[in-house]
Amino acid sequence: MKQMKKMKPMLVVLLSAILLIMSACSGSNGGNTPATDAPATEAPSATVAPTEEPEPPAANLGGREIRISHWWDATPTGDSEADELARERIKKVEEKYNVKIKYLNTEYWSTSEKLSSSVLANDPFAEIVRLPDGFIWGLMHGGFLTPLDDALNNTRIAQDVVDSMRFGGENVFGLEGWFNANDSGMYYNKRIFKEAGLKDPQQLMDEDNWNWTTMLDAAKKLTVDNNGDGKVDQYGLAGAHYIFSEQLIASNGGYIFEEATKKASFDSPAAMEALNFLNELYNTHKVVKENEGNDWEDPAKYFAEGNIAMYPGGLWEIEGRLQEKMKDEWGYVYFPKAPNALSYVDPLGQTAAYVIPKGVKDAEAIVKIWEELQDFDNWQANRKLWLENVLPDETSIANAMNEAGKVQRVFGGRFGGLGVKDQLDSVTGKFVKGEITPSTGVAQVIGPAQAAAEKVLSGKTEEKKE
Repeated sequence: MKQMKKMKPMLVVLLSAILLIMSACSGSNGGNTPATDAPATEAPSATVAPTEEPEPPAANLGGREIRISHWWDATPTGDSEADELARERIKKVEEKYNVKIKYLNTEYWSTSEKLSSSVLANDPFAEIVRLPDGFIWGLMHGGFLTPLDDALNNTRIAQDVVDSMRFGGENVFGLEGWFNANDSGMYYNKRIFKEAGLKDPQQLMDEDNWNWTTMLDAAKKLTVDNNGDGKVDQYGLAGAHYIFSEQLIASNGGYIFEEATKKASFDSPAAMEALNFLNELYNTHKVVKENEGNDWEDPAKYFAEGNIAMYPGGLWEIEGRLQEKMKDEWGYVYFPKAPNALSYVDPLGQTAAYVIPKGVKDAEAIVKIWEELQDFDNWQANRKLWLENVLPDETSIANAMNEAGKVQRVFGGRFGGLGVKDQLDSVTGKFVKGEITPSTGVAQVIGPAQAAAEKVLSGKTEEKKE
């Protein structure tokens, strides 16, 4: 789970801030908004409108404390409108169910062990626990979590989000309010494209001509020696090989890991075509700037300095990595389509969810409490407010909001925490340097990748603190 391993304190703060603004986790729903009540229509005069069934009385939990664990302090203590609304929801829930809501700040790497040990002791440390999928897989298959299917009748959560919380199994084990439709794409430098007289990615996207081929064509033309010293000082692309691989495989309809079959699948034809294209970007066309020792920090730095035309990245990176550091005008578009793809794709390679530990009493009531603490009605508006603060123009905001509905969120291919991506990254890191071919590298690690996944899915893996 390389991206999660590379999280800096800044990122945790960022995620915390976003989650507080939304009163839930960041995430994406493949363009599907949560279900809402249909607008009322006027019934014909001769027809009696059906009477709605009254809402069943809420469970009275006798003043019980409902503990909600995150790896940050999620208590809404700020003076923003979002925090005020969150406090109002908490108050209503406390009165309705006769409970007291308490937020726990549990150290990230200790959360899984704390959950499992407290369940074994028949004393779950919290009623609701936020976990990344790297921990959910093992706890789910180890029998430490409560199945939630029966508790999700009449839920406001969109069905595709509910189904994604099965993590490839039969039962729902997680709670998530929504997934954002577009969390990662391509940043581009407007000045560089304009000075070269080229159509920029936004113009190509408007023409429905933004794909691997046009990206490569632009990258080749924008990889140049500007000062005439015989050395390239401007590149078409910069990035981390492990980000490129994930995006390219997904955009070509491939998977790194398939949840339904529980198989490492980065050796499929679609995945191999993407990996071969990645190899060509680095070694045949030489349009990707080589990092100088830090694959994670260097690309964003190069882009902010104005030496790179295009940089693939996530929206969460803007604060701290791009905002207030950019020297030139810039924009945000979707990641380009594969040549034969029908739509743009944003892969859901890893995520997080709320779970209810096994042994928690009144699980159905706990699920209802969690749902009523979420801001289902305003999450898109809150997201747009945040994007307006971090993105440079209305077009980029519209892209990030997927207002045109052109980006498809891919479910069923999460690999976070399974060790599969680590194996793939170990060889992409070699073939982008020309040390090995993609086919040879993939053949070497597909078996170990499958073994790593099976170890985690067995529930026997040990968490490593790194």
